Amino acid sequence: MVKQALKYAPIVEARTRHRLRPSSPSAPALSLLRFLAPFYMRFVLKFNGISIHRLDQILSAFRDFQEKRTRLILAFRHPYGEEPQLFSYVFDVLLAHKARQGGNPLPRRPHARFVHGYEVVFWGDALIRWVLPRIGAVPVYHVKFDAAGLRAIRTILRDDACPLALAPEGQVSYRSETLPRLEQGSVRMGFWCAQDIEKAGRTERVIILPLSVHYQFDPHDANKLMEMIERNEAACGMSRLPSGSPAPALRERLAALETSILSITEAHYAKTYRYTPPISETKAPGMDGAAMRQIRWNGLMDASLDLAEHALGIAGNPQKPEDRINRVYRIRQHGWDRVYPEEAGSSACAFQKGLDDRRTGEAWYAMRHMEFVDLMYYLDSEYLEDKSGTGPSFNRLVETAYNLDDLISRLTGGNFSNRSNVMRKKAIIIPGPGLDISARLADYQTDWKEAVRTATAALAQSYLQCVKEYLDGKAD
Repeated sequence: MVKQALKYAPIVEARTRHRLRPSSPSAPALSLLRFLAPFYMRFVLKFNGISIHRLDQILSAFRDFQEKRTRLILAFRHPYGEEPQLFSYVFDVLLAHKARQGGNPLPRRPHARFVHGYEVVFWGDALIRWVLPRIGAVPVYHVKFDAAGLRAIRTILRDDACPLALAPEGQVSYRSETLPRLEQGSVRMGFWCAQDIEKAGRTERVIILPLSVHYQFDPHDANKLMEMIERNEAACGMSRLPSGSPAPALRERLAALETSILSITEAHYAKTYRYTPPISETKAPGMDGAAMRQIRWNGLMDASLDLAEHALGIAGNPQKPEDRINRVYRIRQHGWDRVYPEEAGSSACAFQKGLDDRRTGEAWYAMRHMEFVDLMYYLDSEYLEDKSGTGPSFNRLVETAYNLDDLISRLTGGNFSNRSNVMRKKAIIIPGPGLDISARLADYQTDWKEAVRTATAALAQSYLQCVKEYLDGKAD
């Protein structure tokens, strides 16, 4: 195997901040995208099929919305990264076709207004920046108050001709068969809308429709999976098996690759930042390899966040510690604000510009710690552990291989836009029961915190039922 250098160009000079045009669906742009979507889904995103369970439930949700019986929030799981494109295709192309095919067309062509992270326009390309506002997508901030953006979302929820679509996980979560943390934003938005509807004396009910998504990867592309694993083994300096030796199972190879990435990363942090691992690499008594790896990853994540916050001058509150993802959000915000400053310093003297560029470069390097935690937070060393006696599914093996490939990329300068996508797959979409937010409005008006917590827990339970349904019937 040829050892190839992993090269990602650091950003060491402040860039002009991208400005999106106001978000408003464009009929010509939507027509063009609907025409191109089947080709894009098949040849770029590599989908070779989409299966929608309980299609009538999703069609009924759109019909109720279009006939003004409900206001609708489409809450989709976001475990892989391509879900916005996938669901845009489902909503804009497949639903209309399926409704006509069933002899009961929808009152009008369906479309959804998607919520996206503000930072997409920074790591994305010019095409993404052209498309997003023209399909009516709306940017949001995680840790920065944006009054104009919140007003826009609230107006869409209350009055727009299209439902709102968003991921309650807040961002990509990298695992489909388990449920990571859910943020409370989607439920809070639902309660805002219910309040506005009640205040206006209107009768629509506010419904959140959970949509779970899972990929079934094509076993015929197993050679591409092996190429990816071998490339990463070579990147980690792992020796090839002697000729004629039996190859270990994929599960063992992926566990060994993870251990190698972990050991190299620990050594880097120890050499560069005097990091001390929380546990020896020697297996602790009574602790299996996966559990020990997870403890070591947790130690690295905490150290990485501390280093990034220190580099950016972000002071945490020891009396009120935040979870790791909220710290990631804050680091990301500060980092991108330095790479793409709100106001460009065009009139600065050469010396000042040199310091500004240094500030940008230091922010970019601080964000490498963030990118590592942004992915690693969602990974679980026990995801491939054999609990059932049948071993991990092929789909879990592929998910894990993709994530380890991405992990190496993030640690060496990459970001989400560098994530591999080499295998064909079929998407399985499973809707959960609609969550009636209007029925919970009285509870919200009595104790809003408890009502939001309870509704978010109900949404999580709905997703877990969808995951169980998928796992129980995935041979179909």
